Amino acid sequence: MAAFTVHTSTATSLYSPAGTAILLRSRSRAYPTTTTIRVSCSKTVVIGVAADSGCGESTFMRRLTSVLGGGAEPPRGGNPNSNTLVSDTATVICLDDYHSLDRAGRKAKGVKALDPRAHDFDLMYEQVRAIKEGRAVEKPVYNHVTGRLDPPELITPPEILVIKGLHPM
Repeated sequence: MAAFTVHTSTATSLYSPAGTAILLRSRSRAYPTTTTIRVSCSKTVVIGVAADSGCGESTFMRRLTSVLGGGAEPPRGGNPNSNTLVSDTATVICLDDYHSLDRAGRKAKGVKALDPRAHDFDLMYEQVRAIKEGRAVEKPVYNHVTGRLDPPELITPPEILVIKGLHPM
């Protein structure tokens, strides 16, 4: 498990008011990393984490949510194959859930899962906006096991919303 040091920005700019940038630096010599996370100030703080498939972002998200408060689990009473993680203060949503086509549909249209055209960014935008405004949403669920779109799950506004995937913002 890599240890991280956390620094908050004191500088102010048009894009990053003071205190809104969080810099995570890995202390591991094997995996030196610097990650800047920008947050916005509202009822729900939104953090976007961009990462490639298979690079460890899910493990990082579980660790991050435990640091932010409580253990991360799929939504209670929901789909056990959910990509969503919920802790006491944070909810992590995976942008894979916003695939506009299931695996068979992408194959039929010749579109890869990583292609931006394979995602419903309008729905993602509307749902993140609704959560920031304090409204619950019925978020889609992409099942990585079956390659199908499962029934949606209810996401209530958390204190911190983390959006992870290839195209978080």
